[in-house]
Amino acid sequence: MKALIVEDEYQSQIQLDSAIKKYCPEISITGIADNIDQAVSLFLEHRPEIIFLDVNLGTESGFDLLEKIQGIPYSVIFITAYEEYALKAIKFSALDYLLKPIVHTELIASVQKAKKFKISDYNKVQLKNLLNNLNLKNEIEPTIAVPQSQEIILLKISQIIYLEAANNYTLIYSTTNEKLIISKGIYYFQELLGETGFIRVHQSYLVNQNYIRSIRKDSTLELMNKKIVPISKLKIAQVREILLSTKL
Repeated sequence: MKALIVEDEYQSQIQLDSAIKKYCPEISITGIADNIDQAVSLFLEHRPEIIFLDVNLGTESGFDLLEKIQGIPYSVIFITAYEEYALKAIKFSALDYLLKPIVHTELIASVQKAKKFKISDYNKVQLKNLLNNLNLKNEIEPTIAVPQSQEIILLKISQIIYLEAANNYTLIYSTTNEKLIISKGIYYFQELLGETGFIRVHQSYLVNQNYIRSIRKDSTLELMNKKIVPISKLKIAQVREILLSTKL
């Protein structure tokens, strides 16, 4: 598979190029760009199947490149820092990313995933969702991409009623009456949705507070869809406080 590296830091270019050659010999680097114009030129010349894309390119954003090459099939692996503002947008679209400094095992895993889904409709839907979310105004809610075996389901945050842990998987229950299964732990979604009105009421449950109907006398929650959800003893005071402050 042909690949393009888009990274503005010279040392990072060398390290990533070296790591790919050492740990992913099936990948052929056809070009390295340090700005958007150069990246577009190299992309159109070589038509790589994978782009390793740094989110921050000096005064430019890596997302600008995606805007310029829409409609052409490719896979993208983002390179970013943990505190990067755009990391949540990337996660919302279920796209792959590598954190700096890059760990070779994570690089290998990302490349294997890109090979599995290369040039698929998955990538098109996810990238379109990412660009849409980045262009949304603050008052409009983002959409989360939920990969399934044969498709990508796009859900608005307001459509999710609650999430339930199932070992290393998470079940997502929505207003569309679908039960979606995703191969990430519930802690992942707690971090992702924690600032959007979701409460971790139990080790196995993450609940959209907008769908809580009542706290019952037996210290459980009744949701709008009649689902009864347990509240852990350590969480009951916190849940009551959150709900009371919301009502006020």
